[in-house]
This record gives sequence, structure tokens and C-alpha cells, in this order.
Amino acid sequence: MNRHELVDVATISITQMLLRNSKFFSRSVSGAPIGDVVSGTVIDTEGIRTGSVQEVSAATPVGEFQAAYLVSQWRGQDAPTLLYHHGSGEQPFDFGRFSSNSFHRIFGTNADRNVNLIALRAPFHDRSNREYIRAMGDLENFIGMLATSAALIEALVRQIRATRCPAVLAAGISLGGWAVNLHRAYYGSVDRYIPVFAGARLGEMFVSSIYRKVTAEAARADPTVLRTMLDFEEAFTDVTADDCDPLLARYDRIIEFETQRAAYEGSDLSVLEKGHVTGSLATGSLRTHIQQSIAKTCE
Repeated sequence: MNRHELVDVATISITQMLLRNSKFFSRSVSGAPIGDVVSGTVIDTEGIRTGSVQEVSAATPVGEFQAAYLVSQWRGQDAPTLLYHHGSGEQPFDFGRFSSNSFHRIFGTNADRNVNLIALRAPFHDRSNREYIRAMGDLENFIGMLATSAALIEALVRQIRATRCPAVLAAGISLGGWAVNLHRAYYGSVDRYIPVFAGARLGEMFVSSIYRKVTAEAARADPTVLRTMLDFEEAFTDVTADDCDPLLARYDRIIEFETQRAAYEGSDLSVLEKGHVTGSLATGSLRTHIQQSIAKTCE
């Protein structure tokens, strides 16, 4: 086990101790398969509003969820637009001096001047990490959260298309990468997808990776349930468009390389020689990967 893997294992071990009994899906594993929930989720937006955080409400088959977006940079309808989705537990609209969210790290002082930038906020990410984890005690909340994020991407894409924007891209890291891949599997209306540290075997992550340590034992008792509810590899690989620029970390112990790479057969998969945590902090590499995708899309 190298240092990148050790950091992942240590991080999850510490998280496990802090969570105690408040682990993922500790209260309930009931719900509907994630693909069905994504397909049944509705969000209405009225144009793209700039200047402040815009709250939106999603009606899903498993309840109502609140999300938001923020136009961080708008260069006009002639510029391509990048939608960016944060990772799990981040506060994506915190742009303070000591902010550590991935959007701020990647785009804060190095934003491409010729790109419209829109940051998304998933449900339950407008509160403390403790409150977020408590909400994740129900599988329905986790599924509804991701379905809402995928539907928000679609709602924004429809509005952006109305401006005759030349291209729309969707990027996301970890949790955000799963949301981006869900959108590709069930909507497919984005010109280029840039999932970072994500795949299409989402249920597998909770039952076989190091992340199983923060998943409730009762939820892991029957791995088939989580795989059935959360995996969407078949829908993802059924998409034949050459529109995906994935990035995986070879030594990632959470989004395991060998487990998730299969979904990207035929795609231009990039590999970072790091783990999940060390890769998430490799800001320059993440920024370069996204910028290269933008450049390729706009050629």
C-alpha cells in the first residue's frame, strides 16, 4: 500500500470513528432505483439568473429536495458554459479566504476568461457536515440528492441552449462526478462530460471499497440491494456518443480504479497517479484536465 492509498484509508478510518452510529443508510435502505428516480425528477427554472445564489426546488419520486446554483462568471452567450458540481460534504459557495471547496480551488483565481462558469449545490449541502451525514441515514435522501443534481444540470442546460450558447460542458468531482455521469446516462444533452473520480457502479463503492467502513452494517448485509438501487452502468454504457473525458486516480481506495474504469471503455480515460484525497488536492492537474476538455470541445 503506497502513501496515496494510506491517506485514503486513514481518512476513512478517522471519518468512521467520528460518525459512530451516523453512517450512510443506517436508518433505511428503502426507495426506488436511482435511474427511475432521475427519470421521474422535475425542476423548473426561469432563465439563468446572475448575481446571487439561486435556490431551486425539485419534485422527485422520493420527495421534494432543495438545490441551488450560482453564476460565478458570465462572459456572454457566445462563450461556452461549464457547469461544475462539488464533492461530498463541500460548501460550494464559500469563497472566503480560507475556503477549501473544489470549485474555489480550481477556478477561484484561474478561471478561463472565455468561459461561463456556473457552480451547482446539491441538496443537504447548505448545512453542517453533521446535518448532511444525518440526512444520509436514509438511502432515499442519497438517491433523491443525486437525482436532483442531475435534474438541475438538465434544467440549466435547457435554459443555456435558449441563449444559443456554442457549447455546454458538465464537470464534477467525486459526488459531483456521479451526478454528471447520471446526467449522461439518463439525459445526455451536454456536449461534453468531465467526471472526476466517479464511475457508474455507485452501489459497489458502498459494499466493496474502503467506503464500506462508513456504510451501516445493516445496509451492507445484502450487497445486492445497494447494487440494484445505485449502480447504473448499463444505462451509462448504452450511451455511444464520444462525449466523455473521465479522470480516475490509480490508487483511489474509494472510487476504485479497476472497479470503475470498465464504464469508460471507448472513452479517452485520463489517469492521475494519486489516491482519492491526494488527487482531490492536485488542483493544477484537475484544472488542466478540465481546461483541455473545454479546448477540445470548442475546437
